[in-house]
Amino acid sequence: MKMKKTVVLAAVLILMSSLVFSGLEKPKDSWNLLRDMIGIHGVSGCEELVADYLQKNLPSGLDVRRDDMHNVWFTVGEGAPHLMFVAHTDELGLVVTGITDRGRLTVEGKGGFFPAIYEGQPVVIRTDTGLVNGIVEPRKGYFQRPVQKAAPGFDAFFVYVGAHSAEEAEEIGIRTGDSITIQKTLVDLGENLLCARAVDDRAGCASLLAAAMAIEWQAVKGKTITFAWDVQEETGLYGARRLAQSIHPDYIFPVDTFVSSDGPFDDKRFALTPLGKGLVIRAIDSSNLAPAHEVKKIIRLAEQRGIPHQLGNTRGGNDGSVFVAGGAVNIPLSWPGTYSHSFIEKINRLDLEALTGLLIAIVEEFSGR
Repeated sequence: MKMKKTVVLAAVLILMSSLVFSGLEKPKDSWNLLRDMIGIHGVSGCEELVADYLQKNLPSGLDVRRDDMHNVWFTVGEGAPHLMFVAHTDELGLVVTGITDRGRLTVEGKGGFFPAIYEGQPVVIRTDTGLVNGIVEPRKGYFQRPVQKAAPGFDAFFVYVGAHSAEEAEEIGIRTGDSITIQKTLVDLGENLLCARAVDDRAGCASLLAAAMAIEWQAVKGKTITFAWDVQEETGLYGARRLAQSIHPDYIFPVDTFVSSDGPFDDKRFALTPLGKGLVIRAIDSSNLAPAHEVKKIIRLAEQRGIPHQLGNTRGGNDGSVFVAGGAVNIPLSWPGTYSHSFIEKINRLDLEALTGLLIAIVEEFSGR
């Protein structure tokens, strides 16, 4: 009888372990977290659903904070150095500015985007009562050739939602201030490639979240670590500015896209960081020059861990720049991406996983000395 009980117990243990290692109870990796987060509606200034997702998925036991702007963060440990990591939750999109007598929506843009790209595209309006489908109406002459030389601005756009009066649009829930995204579609281009709208910076958010899930926070000693997900980066770094008023790290690691020239028509003399070759340490951009000796520390750490990495210079800014005035050393970390700020931002899984691995390594080993 005792022998039978032992066999049964062993079988139960094997079954339980198979469930755990089959992935049913494992936390999602950065790639699958990214796939989740791409679909969340979060135009700059309207990021609360992304904040909800983060709070739901962050490990229990962390003292997670959230402010009225929907910045989300937590701090672990004590003492120096204080290392802070930040990724932005917002995406490019539109906001409803009015409803015409014909039921069309007028809009303004949120974040740097070529307005003409929206023309003729299906969109989704987030209302208080749910999501409403619409389309950006093409202008008269849209199909004529040659193409008009003057690019349209957002003031030339009208969004059609099936309504033919302002009252009809209001009846289906549309209000001034509602946010609009392109109708997002995630396209797999192979086992390790995908493209979609809002990869910037949901990839950074996913990488930071995956690292938070993997790190043994109780083992962090002799340093302070802050992980933050901030808002309104695309429209002026406003979330980071709020956090910088109360958090003063020694090192700030903004986790955001590196605009790579790895596209077929891009000039390869600048910002060439091929996809699939590893994360990018963003040494220079339009807002920051990372100190060379600090960059070398990160490179050595990546080499010690066998993490594929690249060093790059690009344009654009990053959230870390607003912490520099408070004394922080700014070392941006990135994933290389092509077609930035478009509907088909492209990313390689290997680069994202390398980025997550480096974030974990920095938390575990970087001392600043």
